[in-house]
Amino acid sequence: MTSPDSSSIALAVDLGATNMRAGLVREDGQILSLVTAPTPTHPKDADVIVRSLESLIVSAVSPAAISFVAGIGISTAGPVDPKKGEVVNPPNIPLSFIPLVEPLKERFGLPIRFMNDCHAGARGEAAFGAGRGVLNFVYLTISTGIGAGVYEQGRLLLGEDGNFAEVGHFVVETTWNLPCGCGGRGHWEGCGSGRFIPAFFLEWCRSSNRLSPFRSTPDSAAIFAAAESGDPVAEEFMSVLGKVEATGISLLVAAYDPGVIVIDGSVARNNWHIFETSVLPHVRSVSGKTPRICVSPLGGNAPLLGAAWSVWAEQA
Repeated sequence: MTSPDSSSIALAVDLGATNMRAGLVREDGQILSLVTAPTPTHPKDADVIVRSLESLIVSAVSPAAISFVAGIGISTAGPVDPKKGEVVNPPNIPLSFIPLVEPLKERFGLPIRFMNDCHAGARGEAAFGAGRGVLNFVYLTISTGIGAGVYEQGRLLLGEDGNFAEVGHFVVETTWNLPCGCGGRGHWEGCGSGRFIPAFFLEWCRSSNRLSPFRSTPDSAAIFAAAESGDPVAEEFMSVLGKVEATGISLLVAAYDPGVIVIDGSVARNNWHIFETSVLPHVRSVSGKTPRICVSPLGGNAPLLGAAWSVWAEQA
């Protein structure tokens, strides 16, 4: 690990439904250290998550280096309660609440900034990525879940409770009416996210009398890989999935009128060729003017960088 040499170092923590990360970030956006671990899949209580994050932080920053850290920026899967510093009823983590700010402040004695991962991702893009110098843009992540952060006239929109742009719960389809983790049906996240694409694929095979090429339930990566390798059933499903993803993106265009949409998240980043061919051509705009749509240039680190940037922004 590179040794930090000034207080312009932030400790960034990113809690996702699948993975958690912690790292030291310099004010120019350089990541000095980064440690990743799987998020506990069946935690008995919130303390399991908190202790895992604490261990990850200890792995990312030495006791000597902690004195150089200006603060901790936390990016987390939402929804969040910024006043309490908690995650509340997350659809993709099986807990009713996860207190983060107070336990980490007590353990490490540093000021803490706390926000949902999509807001952090948007801040990362604004500071270091495709949102730099762009007044109106949407940061969209398609990963285990789906969410967005929105900049309007250079200002990040937060909403009443810090959960603005939970776009994964836009209704995008009524044909299959698939259940979402939040309890609703037909939601973008419930069919177009990494967690739910496999169920969508199996239901589409059943309802359209297609024979799945898999002997057991595949994960999303396997379905995309089968399509890339030329499996006709997986390829046909990609055209269906592509139109569903495009419906969600079209709703973003209609709702927020962005100049740029920056797409992130493992599902999109790892399969960008399919997004370019099966999703983006179907995106529509009510005005007839479609914004520029690009993949994030930050390699999946936008939420981590945005969490770090929030520490310095608070100091300014």
